[in-house]
Amino acid sequence: MQDLLQRDLGSSLLSLAIILGSLGISFVFLRIAAILIKRILEAVFKKS
Repeated sequence: MQDLLQRDLGSSLLSLAIILGSLGISFVFLRIAAILIKRILEAVFKKS
């Protein structure tokens, strides 16, 4: 029983780490996209 609980805890911690990691990666991609869009808009409005 104890071994089963430890294995379950490990798998839940692993899934939690995967979820947090994917959230962090998506946040980084969103930040990069926002910076790129901001630079593109600044370049467009400076020309006109």
